[in-house]
Amino acid sequence: MNYRSLHMLTFSVCAMVLLLSACGEPAGEEPEKTEPDMSHHSREPVNPPQAASEYWNVDPREEQTLAEEAKASTEELEQVKNAHAVSLDNHVYIVPEVRHMTRWNLEAFREEGREQLKETLPPDTIIHLSTDQKANMELKRLTEDIQSGTVSGEELDRRLESITEFMKTDV
Repeated sequence: MNYRSLHMLTFSVCAMVLLLSACGEPAGEEPEKTEPDMSHHSREPVNPPQAASEYWNVDPREEQTLAEEAKASTEELEQVKNAHAVSLDNHVYIVPEVRHMTRWNLEAFREEGREQLKETLPPDTIIHLSTDQKANMELKRLTEDIQSGTVSGEELDRRLESITEFMKTDV
């Protein structure tokens, strides 16, 4: 290594140390507190806080009468092995487990299931029926949690919203 290369290397190292020390904050001082992230058009926060659910004081176990009716009605269909249902207010969420051969014609089955539920449930009931497997797993977990009493009304509402996303077919 010649003298010129050594001189350049020393200069580069000193410049890097100087730059890195200038970028840091002075010792013992706290960083400035900034305002929360605001939209450039208004003074409203970009992500406003979520309002509390209107179902915060609802007992999920008392809300399941529609679900029980829907489950019984759906299980009467010969294509259905088992069904999981949960209800909240006038909404009923139901996912029937269908027999293997029925999976070839799910659209016709869903129509038949909707008609069966419309005939047996009160007219103001909003029916969410799906044969999606992910919705089935999540609704099954939710029904188990409701039966064990570990779900609040607010959590029931939140979990049903996420299950609705899995339900590709909604009426």
